[in-house]
Amino acid sequence: MFKKTSLLLSILVFCCAVLNAQKVKPRLKNIPLNSLDAFQSVTPNWKIVGDVQGSYADTLLQTANGSGMLFNNYTKEIQNKAKNNLFTKMEHGDMILEMDVMIPKGSNAGIYLQSRYEVQIFDSWGVKIPKSTDMGGIYERSKDNKDYEGKAPLQNSSLAPGLWQHLEISFQAPRFDAAGNKTMQAKFNYVKLNGIILHENIYVSGPTISAAAKTEVAYAPLMIQGDHGMIAIKNIKYVPQDDLKVTLSNINYAYYEQSAKTPEEANKTKPTSQGTTRFIDSRLASAKDNYYLEFNGKMNVPEKNTYTFTMLYSGDGSLEIDGSKVIVPGWTWVGADPVYGTVELSAGEHTFKIWVHKDVSWARSGLSLYIERPNSRALALHTPASIPERTPAPLIAVRVEKDPEMVRSFMNHGNKKLTHVLSVGDPAQVSYSYDLMQGGLMQVWRGEFLNTTDMWHERGEPQTASPLGAPIVLSGKSMIYEKTNLKDSISDIIYKGYILSDARLPIFNYEYKALKIQDVIVAAEKGRGLTRTITVSGEGKEKQTIRIAQSSQITPLGGGLYSLGDQAYYIQVSPAAFPRIESFNGTQVMLLSASEPVQYSIIW
Repeated sequence: MFKKTSLLLSILVFCCAVLNAQKVKPRLKNIPLNSLDAFQSVTPNWKIVGDVQGSYADTLLQTANGSGMLFNNYTKEIQNKAKNNLFTKMEHGDMILEMDVMIPKGSNAGIYLQSRYEVQIFDSWGVKIPKSTDMGGIYERSKDNKDYEGKAPLQNSSLAPGLWQHLEISFQAPRFDAAGNKTMQAKFNYVKLNGIILHENIYVSGPTISAAAKTEVAYAPLMIQGDHGMIAIKNIKYVPQDDLKVTLSNINYAYYEQSAKTPEEANKTKPTSQGTTRFIDSRLASAKDNYYLEFNGKMNVPEKNTYTFTMLYSGDGSLEIDGSKVIVPGWTWVGADPVYGTVELSAGEHTFKIWVHKDVSWARSGLSLYIERPNSRALALHTPASIPERTPAPLIAVRVEKDPEMVRSFMNHGNKKLTHVLSVGDPAQVSYSYDLMQGGLMQVWRGEFLNTTDMWHERGEPQTASPLGAPIVLSGKSMIYEKTNLKDSISDIIYKGYILSDARLPIFNYEYKALKIQDVIVAAEKGRGLTRTITVSGEGKEKQTIRIAQSSQITPLGGGLYSLGDQAYYIQVSPAAFPRIESFNGTQVMLLSASEPVQYSIIW
């Protein structure tokens, strides 16, 4: 059934869109992991390794010699001994941080921003309603033996033990006045796990439990907890986030009501009103439509760098710096995506001209101008009232309750938009998307089911659905394997529809040459994955090969268990199955004969 979610989730969708629209990419710095030189006072439990492996059932991770990964060889002898925590030599204030983490079954660790504010790392595989102590939670504070102020993730987007998980954090350090008094609390701007936003704009009034210090400071090292459980980390990247100090001065404005549409026309006629102003402000236009508004002035930038400008307005508009067009004239409206322009500026003073011609009554008035550079926040050069608040699109979601849900839609997969996709959500909170034309599994995920906003909001563009959970993207290739066919599709497979099982789950039916194929996908035990059974009937079935999986790398772990890609998910087959693994079109493919029903599980 269709349901609109709460205002909170609607706002989150809008915030995600804003974050994804950011054009200035931070210049992330790597913490090198070819040695431990980037860390201070390293205890023996920490080491650099070249590879880490484990299965979802393993309580320990196996390592191999080499470099590129940080590993905490945790033992119970160092339990709760804070000296075994790891501190970077780098000290940070405001920062964006990214890393990949892996933990074994039952493990517990934490990432402490400024050594004081913990984002929890914990084996939360299969947890339905996460707490602040679960993976990605902002840990609690404690006073008088009472815990308080922890923040649970909005949803559980964690993966199975032994898989790499991607963590992203945007952190704002506490602020202090000249006397050292705290004027603003530390804040997590956002925390994302496996691409899903878990927190946004969460203030922390002080250090969390097990912090390295109780006092708060403007700069301090990053700390990785080493006294609670085993953890492997790679691809540690960070970037300081600076405040950008750009000022405008000597701002003049000219307003033309129905008498100009372009700068050239404005130069040939008298403005309706004009004067000086302290800010760029669209409210200097008194009419709601058919007006031209222009601002000229001076802009002072602090250093030579590449700057990106962002505008939002209704109608035509443009920005010039030192007489050159940075944002070329183009038509848009308040409510659409902003427009961008990039220019290299020297330190010091520059002239600017910004104008807008509004010519459609249905669009809202407004004008915004932001400036940013790599590693800075966007700075508004307009007064806040110059642009109306953008109304976020409501999240239109399909949720799964007692019975499975199925939705037909378009869906993006890789660089293609597929038109015949069925997404299936199971009450066990595992879901998948399926290419009906090929009989190919496109992606699987756990948690909430489907975001259908782009199918139904306003005109329903771009008509696509997307997962509400963290998706594990699969190859999407047909179950039929033809060694000589290097194309993305199998032309001879014919989709014959699906019927519903007693559990109201689809049973897909296909024909391929003289063969009939039945494909059944159900939730695995405890909702920890999906089990797929492909049954082929007809003469010559023993000659047909079924594609179980296709990935950049397939690694056997023993007992019929395989890890796919860079340990992104698992495939489990019967230990007696012995699938064939061979190279195919620059990848590896896992194959089984169709002579008997093919059954395997996808675990993540």
